[in-house]
Amino acid sequence: MAIERCFNIDPQTARRLINETKHMTNDKSGESNFYQTKTYLFDEYAVLRMQNMLYRNVSTSDADLKHLENIAMTLLDLQATGINVVPILAYQCDNGTGYMVQPRAKGAELYDREKMNDPTYVLSRVAMLAAAPQVHYDRFVADIIAIVDAGILIDFMGKDNFFYDASCGFQFIDLNAHDDHVYGLTDMKPQGKQVAAFGGFLPCYYDIASHYRDTVTSLLASLTAAQRTALIQNNKAIFEQCKSALVHNGVEQQAINDMLSHERFIPQKQVLGLV
Repeated sequence: MAIERCFNIDPQTARRLINETKHMTNDKSGESNFYQTKTYLFDEYAVLRMQNMLYRNVSTSDADLKHLENIAMTLLDLQATGINVVPILAYQCDNGTGYMVQPRAKGAELYDREKMNDPTYVLSRVAMLAAAPQVHYDRFVADIIAIVDAGILIDFMGKDNFFYDASCGFQFIDLNAHDDHVYGLTDMKPQGKQVAAFGGFLPCYYDIASHYRDTVTSLLASLTAAQRTALIQNNKAIFEQCKSALVHNGVEQQAINDMLSHERFIPQKQVLGLV
């Protein structure tokens, strides 16, 4: 049975956008062992085509999409209070394959995973983020705390789940699941400030899962001495703004220290001059 809901969008517009994707080549795609997503971009909107849409994760059924409806309403509430989330405007699902319609995020991905071996791209992104105002970093951390405390899961494992635009700062996309506590899978409710200590350094240049993927070593080896110096200096500037933003938002110093000393990140942080 088909399920359809529309929120802050005219249903005819949502259906038109979804129908148009059936004759388009997708602009982006994302795959995991469970989800496969294709993204189609329009001037003002993005449409995501998803498999396994009737599940919120590998173990939580969402057969009537009530979890997704709750997420959509929560995101709209967060946006109304000034949190920089990209909300869900509509969804449509039939037999497990479905579509979500969202506003198109402003700017570009924090870091595009397909370009992390491109020195010109990385150097330009790091220089641009180093010049971003402290207020954007402060808001980024504040938004992490608000989203997590609202029970929404943030996927920090992909830096392209975040966008940056000079006019509005950091934006959060790919928010389509609750945390495990909401689903009754754990008794521990994530605390926004603790999660922020982990995710708050995301604008820095380094690999999130360096034990699986190391783009840093090969990229640094391809840089000239001047390029390497510029990368390290700009990256340190981003690092200091991230650290200040955590402090400004009341994150405890011990939580920050625990993140900075995490064994997964120490080798890359050392070579990048961050620790």
